[in-house]
Amino acid sequence: MKAWRWDGALFAPCDSLPLTDRGFRYGMAVFESLRVAGGEAEFFAKHFARLVQACAEREFTLDESALRAAPALFESAACDGFARLYVTAGDGPPTAPATQPRVFVFIEDRAAPNADDAWALTLHDETCHPLFGGLKTANYWFNADALAQAKRRGFDEALLFNDRAELVSACCANVFLRHGDRLATPARASGARAGVIREWVSARRKVEERRLRREDVTSADEIVLTNSWLGIQPVATLEGRPLGPRSTAPKLAAEFAARRA
Repeated sequence: MKAWRWDGALFAPCDSLPLTDRGFRYGMAVFESLRVAGGEAEFFAKHFARLVQACAEREFTLDESALRAAPALFESAACDGFARLYVTAGDGPPTAPATQPRVFVFIEDRAAPNADDAWALTLHDETCHPLFGGLKTANYWFNADALAQAKRRGFDEALLFNDRAELVSACCANVFLRHGDRLATPARASGARAGVIREWVSARRKVEERRLRREDVTSADEIVLTNSWLGIQPVATLEGRPLGPRSTAPKLAAEFAARRA
């Protein structure tokens, strides 16, 4: 893994987060994940806008020039892999304004996902409580634990539900359900994240954003997962039950691959 920290003028290599930082001490940090190929970050402008908005919502006084410098950093380092841009609250007590946040970038090597794979999905039983309307924050332990539980049982991912029994997302992805010729995705009000690939799909298909429940999931003809690393990920089974023929995921995956090409 390679990591850098913004020093006010440029990104300098680093290997740690100060123990005084509230991102470490309290999980007070927001982030965006993105895929980098050949030194180029996919959908960088959209990730940038989302991170700026997240900082504004949490009242982080962000130096946007730090984020604007990230593409040149990826290019100069000839990066390929999974990257994250983190903005932490910086030092101070938990109640103090984040007037001097820190900006970090890291990238790790990962094997590129295979769009032809189809995942096995399960339903997570514990209630998910999305923070701040689904903002991507450093408080990710619940999602990581739910994913670990799913993998121990032989599944690739798990679907999460909020305290109103509404579908939120997968542990690390957004979700689309197909019933016949209708495509739906969880509402932001349910805690779904406004992901970049989620937006990409919604711009190319007629998608209904609404509150979805367990019965909507279990009766779905097709389930598709999306995130910035996977792109478009088809699902083969739900709780061991094979889903119907896949029609949406293959077409979307082909369009997405064509965009990358």
